Amino acid sequence: MVIKMETKDDLVVDGYRFATLADAETARLDRKRIKNLEDNLDYRKPQNVLLLYHKALDTKVLQTPIGFACLLSIQEQLRKCGVPEEKIRPIPLNMTFTNKTEASRSIRRSIAARQPEYKGRFITSVCLNLLMVAVILAMFVISFKSDYPNIINYRRAIVNEYSEWEQELTEREQAVREAERKLGGSP
Repeated sequence: MVIKMETKDDLVVDGYRFATLADAETARLDRKRIKNLEDNLDYRKPQNVLLLYHKALDTKVLQTPIGFACLLSIQEQLRKCGVPEEKIRPIPLNMTFTNKTEASRSIRRSIAARQPEYKGRFITSVCLNLLMVAVILAMFVISFKSDYPNIINYRRAIVNEYSEWEQELTEREQAVREAERKLGGSP
């Protein structure tokens, strides 16, 4: 199996350089169809030429610039033969020919038009975020200053509770020793 690499010459058909080999092949096919069409055209009968022209437009048999050039020359021949302009349909182009920079300009314009809307949403979002941070800070302060043990102050609460018990036990122990002295010293 031999794989043929495409060259620049493979992409050129009748003075047009196509972007892909498939487009170039379609242009070659259009060239064959044009030759067949011209063999069957009799410009002495403009109504038949007009019917063939409209049939070519309806079936989209010619799809490349080479085919469009042929359709344009048929239009010119129909005008020369006296066919009214309103009976000659324009060639439909089902593609865009816009420059990317112009498209990006229109995108920038649409973004600029929406900017005040986004600015208002941004300010609202920042205010809500600041409010949420303030609420979270308030919750931490309340939890930290609370007398009940929680995840923030559980160690301090437990240490305080044990210190209170130790102090209470020390006071009772002193009271018991004092009572023993009084009882021991009176006999």
